[in-house]
Amino acid sequence: MEKIYMEESQRQKKSKSVFNFSVLMSFVVAIFAIFSLAMFGITSNQATSISYAASVTGDSFYFYHEGTALIRGTDGEGNSFVVPLYYSDDSATNPVFCIEHKAQVSSDESDPPQYLKGDAIEDYGLLYILDNSYANDVDIVNGNKYVETWATQVAIWLYLYEKNPGVAIHNISSEDMTGIQNANTFYYVGGQVSADGVYAKVRALVDEAKNVSSSRKLSVTKASDSIAKSADGNYYQSAKISVVGNPSTSLTSYTISVSGIDGAYVVDADGRDIEGEVAAGTDFYVRVPAEKVTEKVQTINVNVTGKFTSLTGNEYYTERKSAAGEDLQKVVSVTGNVINVNAGTEVEFIGAPDTGMNAAQTIYFIGLIVLLCGVGIVYANAKPVESK
Repeated sequence: MEKIYMEESQRQKKSKSVFNFSVLMSFVVAIFAIFSLAMFGITSNQATSISYAASVTGDSFYFYHEGTALIRGTDGEGNSFVVPLYYSDDSATNPVFCIEHKAQVSSDESDPPQYLKGDAIEDYGLLYILDNSYANDVDIVNGNKYVETWATQVAIWLYLYEKNPGVAIHNISSEDMTGIQNANTFYYVGGQVSADGVYAKVRALVDEAKNVSSSRKLSVTKASDSIAKSADGNYYQSAKISVVGNPSTSLTSYTISVSGIDGAYVVDADGRDIEGEVAAGTDFYVRVPAEKVTEKVQTINVNVTGKFTSLTGNEYYTERKSAAGEDLQKVVSVTGNVINVNAGTEVEFIGAPDTGMNAAQTIYFIGLIVLLCGVGIVYANAKPVESK
């Protein structure tokens, strides 16, 4: 009897030990389940035109040449280069600039010729010089009206001479070139002004003009191909999409449109709907309502239209001829312009219809299952052990 009693006692101790361990584990499981249920209630959202002061505008104007008015850039060695002063008004406030160094001009102030708008300027480097010089109220040298006028006209002639070697109308002689490169004192009617390093600044502008391009490029890129479902299960969202313009400084804004899945729309980094035009540098995301996403791959087409600042201008000509019957000097204008460039990308959406569980729901149901298992363990171990 003592042996049987001892065996029964050991059996009861073992049963109690198992029971205590099971109860402890059940409490742990219950706590995890309660945490899961609490988590179920927590959700998250992871997942221009330019104004220019161009001196020549409109369809026509009258060309005034101030007779003896000119700017003579010279140096101490007697080298010089002369730039006449031309205006589009008789008050001599709106200077104009010529593009044919060797062409004649009308000097009859009593009967100025009318100039008419002609061909559009195709040379973007020439437009660049006009846009970055006295033609557009931009200083090349020091802001002095006469020095800037001289520098602007020289930059135009020098650029066209180097871009069109061998073309007589643009030719600059070696003697003239010496005067251009060494000028540091500028004489004009009524006075003079000195300025050092003028040619170096003209040279820099001309070199810049040779390297600019009218090309405007737009690229639309995705950070990745990943698609995430929102925590609330309402939509699927693409990875970040960025828009880059080249030149980047010329891209001012863009519009975005999407197609391919009904209900698709675009949001910014803060989840706000994007409609209409947005500023350059704005990243965005494509969202699709969950009920529109199926197990089959669907493609969203993302189309972006970028607005770039650009330049446009025209040549102006007169039907009047020189005394020798030759065409007179052409002049030019420049204005700001905006051009549109299109680009796009594709985003593929695939997933289960909106009948599945999101992450929070999954945790909830796992916790519920574990809780039920824990209750089962507690119940099983709480049953009395039969004596043999």
